[in-house]
Amino acid sequence: MQNPTKHQHTIPKCYLKAFANGQKELFKKQKLTNESPEDIIEDLNDPHSLKWATVVDDFYTVSSGNDPMLIETRIYANQIENRYVSIYNILTDPIRETFNMEERTWILTCLLSMHCRTPKQFRLFESTIPESYQHEIHKIREDYKGAHLKDILPNLIKAHEFKRVLIYKVSDGSEFITSDNPVLIIGEGTKLMNNTFKEQFNCDNIVMIPLDPKHCCVLFHAKDKNGIRADGKVFYNKIQREEIDCAMVQNINWLMLESADKTYYGTEQYMKAFFNFYKLVD
Repeated sequence: MQNPTKHQHTIPKCYLKAFANGQKELFKKQKLTNESPEDIIEDLNDPHSLKWATVVDDFYTVSSGNDPMLIETRIYANQIENRYVSIYNILTDPIRETFNMEERTWILTCLLSMHCRTPKQFRLFESTIPESYQHEIHKIREDYKGAHLKDILPNLIKAHEFKRVLIYKVSDGSEFITSDNPVLIIGEGTKLMNNTFKEQFNCDNIVMIPLDPKHCCVLFHAKDKNGIRADGKVFYNKIQREEIDCAMVQNINWLMLESADKTYYGTEQYMKAFFNFYKLVD
């Protein structure tokens, strides 16, 4: 049995660290509605400790069974998060061209687990529970703590297992921002589908995940030489790399603004520049 960890990160530090100043402090912006232009950058003045970013007490702690830290420590911390740095290095290494099947599995696991583990996705699931089951809501919440790993994540990986991997690299001074709900599920016409129940399992959608201020991973449809979707036929274990400028970066950042649950994160310099610009165009 693991020692209890009360303060649990719903988005792991190993991911957020790449957006931090000196890997210790993040600049954050609260997601508020009906802000006046004067309020847009008001809460950007102070850095936010990486230690406390996205922390929710006992969010993954399970009361049933013999190990309350099964999800938080034994699975997330010891298995998935311990592999994140090696996966990040594969994806951001400019000379890395391929990965093997084991690495493919961990790329999908590390990145897609950040979608199904967030409070926003937990609440989306809860919104589908019929009124007749509300008297059992505590038990359902407890069961879902395990189900999001046992059922949701494997099915999410299966839906996107044949996707190709594209890495966008920013070619100018713009940067990606991220949030407490950082995995973008994109449907037809670049419509954000994060908050539509079960759309994460739609293999027609593409997936975008900013990896740091200068890199974004895109999981998109693989096609054979005849232009036919290769789902179920062949795995493309090559990394496609493409440089993009501020126009594409801004498009992805607008989607991140919509996806976020409560908080945006990024570097001090760019967060202040971005939200000053946001204030002008909002």
